[in-house]
Amino acid sequence: MGLLDGIKDIIGDLAAATERSIAEVGGRKIPMAFAKFHPGGLPAYLDRLREAGHGAEVESWLGGTDPHPIPAAAIAASLPAPVAAAIANDLSLPPERLPTALAEFLPAAVTGLSENGRLKPQPVFTSTQVIG
Repeated sequence: MGLLDGIKDIIGDLAAATERSIAEVGGRKIPMAFAKFHPGGLPAYLDRLREAGHGAEVESWLGGTDPHPIPAAAIAASLPAPVAAAIANDLSLPPERLPTALAEFLPAAVTGLSENGRLKPQPVFTSTQVIG
């Protein structure tokens, strides 16, 4: 095994560790991260997605049947950079992986937090409590 093979193995191990972290985070920590860092928490972020033209997708998450995906690029565009950085840090994810992780896990997280087509009450912190 040469040096290049060893480097490839290390990089592969790091990539696998990142993927495991994303899978472990799943939908468990996402709602609290939004509560801490997105003004208005998860409910406000869902409103932002609706305003960006993704209302049908958000409603499919709330309905719990066949959740429709939102592209990672649209997720990234809907998060202010400082909020995205704070959420990525809170979730122990590299910032560049956050949109993909949210695109993958946010629908299930919202579905799990919904009842009768509505989001259950969520914690919301003021941004000055956390960032500021």
